[in-house]
Amino acid sequence: EIDTLNEKYQADIYFEARWTERQLNLNTLNLTTQQQTQLLYENIIVRVDELNSVIHWSPQLFIENAIGQIGEQDRWFTIKRNVLKSVVEISSPFFIDADICEYRRIKGVFWQKLELTHFPVDVQDLTISITSHHHVENCILVQDEQFHSSINREAFFDQQEWSLYEHVATNTRETKEEYSFECENSGLKQKQHPVLAITCRAARRPGYYYWNGFCLIFLITISSFCIFSISPDKILSILTSLPQSRLQITCTLLLTSVTFRWVVNRSLPQISYLTILDIYAILSIIILVLLCVWHSIIATMIFVNNIPARPVESNNIYVLIDRYVFICLFTIYIILHITLIIWLIFVPYKRRRKMNYLDREYVANKYIQIDKNQSKYGSQQDLVFRRSSSINDSLSSMKSRKKIEESESVIIITNNSTFIPIHEKTNDITTKTMNIVKLREQDDDYYHHTNDINDELKSTQIIHAE
Repeated sequence: EIDTLNEKYQADIYFEARWTERQLNLNTLNLTTQQQTQLLYENIIVRVDELNSVIHWSPQLFIENAIGQIGEQDRWFTIKRNVLKSVVEISSPFFIDADICEYRRIKGVFWQKLELTHFPVDVQDLTISITSHHHVENCILVQDEQFHSSINREAFFDQQEWSLYEHVATNTRETKEEYSFECENSGLKQKQHPVLAITCRAARRPGYYYWNGFCLIFLITISSFCIFSISPDKILSILTSLPQSRLQITCTLLLTSVTFRWVVNRSLPQISYLTILDIYAILSIIILVLLCVWHSIIATMIFVNNIPARPVESNNIYVLIDRYVFICLFTIYIILHITLIIWLIFVPYKRRRKMNYLDREYVANKYIQIDKNQSKYGSQQDLVFRRSSSINDSLSSMKSRKKIEESESVIIITNNSTFIPIHEKTNDITTKTMNIVKLREQDDDYYHHTNDINDELKSTQIIHAE
């Protein structure tokens, strides 16, 4: 749910963080004997609800742009022995090199600076900034290239007002502490923290503002040109047609346009720049002001030259000037609309076309990633591992498609590190795609491969029986 007026939005996000811990002492964990055996000898992932941050290193992640207190928050961990780097020694059987994964689901309100220059055809970035209490010397946040996440677009509340794109982009940066410095011997140097910004995009549906904003302003302004049908001369008869009649009608339309613009701006935050709707409304007001000025000029010219109170001929100089002014102002008004339409097509809607292109690229890459993951579970040993892990209830229901034991994308630093398993793909355009807020259940590949195992076992039994 996006709140344009207050520049914030509500979201339910889920992310994972993985890191490798050297010489993890299993006795410091609240594990049963069966879980310890699974970690040491059976190569099975074990789930724990708590991890003591005083004893064990953790990334200490939090959301930088969260507003107030975070609401519902679910958190748990999974631990698996790193087979490539850990060797169980007889002298110290409870110390292993382990791959630890932290799972977190958060519901809350997040602040977002909205770029409203193209309002109401704007495309907004909705960013979640994940950062750590550790400094950049101790922790680095990077996206995991092996995992593919996605957005639950069906759970989006503001579908009547916004259209949520499917792709997600990531960006890494660093933020400085304002009141924390190095020791006195090294001078005043601000500490820096790593930040991983995860962004999805939403496009506003402009239909409501086209009909209730642009269309009404257009009708009010176009009506002002009808005033030229009133003769600018002085006709004193039963039907009085005085020059001030033009001014009265034009000023009424001008006040109506100003009041309407004030009502429309109540739905927008107070910003220091103009939106497209603001520019269009101000140009329309300028046209009305020019018409008021011209009606005053033509009335003054008639009064100064003391034209008698009778209808003037069509070839009169004042009638011709009035006609030429009408043609010029109306032509300028039409040119402004043509220019606005061309600009809308080549600037705001170009960004929307770019977002649609990124969506198509994202969908294509997602299917390629799924095919790669399916090929990785070709061996029967991998299938038995996935099957036994699920039967022993060691894995969470929200798990990734790729095997957790494959940690070739982990960045290991001597003084500990972490990385965020959020996928990002690079395309020809500088924008990157990735995923952020999808809760994953057990995928169809698991059930498909499990059924294949059962069929193979049945076939083996039949062959032995014969």
